[in-house]
Amino acid sequence: MEATVLRLCATGLAVLGVACQRSPRSRTSPVDAGTVVTVYLPPRAVDQLMGRLAAVAARHQWALSVRTDSAAVREADLVVADSAGALVGRLRSGSPAAAQARQLADAVLR
Repeated sequence: MEATVLRLCATGLAVLGVACQRSPRSRTSPVDAGTVVTVYLPPRAVDQLMGRLAAVAARHQWALSVRTDSAAVREADLVVADSAGALVGRLRSGSPAAAQARQLADAVLR
């Protein structure tokens, strides 16, 4: 009787484990999913650009960190600056998320 109960429990756990695995179709996430892209925005540009930045990051499944503090100018992957009244993007050299930052800049600042 005990052996039967143990077999049923083991079978139930095995079936549950197989059922909880991701399907092959759900494994189509981008290679860079989970990447964190840090962006510096001047405080006056946050309202103007935040929605577009979030939309691009969500589409690519990137985590987005938007900062407005002065330290972020040196640390951010993408720095959005005001140049003669126009917002321009500067990429930090050597950034591990440089490719993603470039895509953000192209999509948001065109």
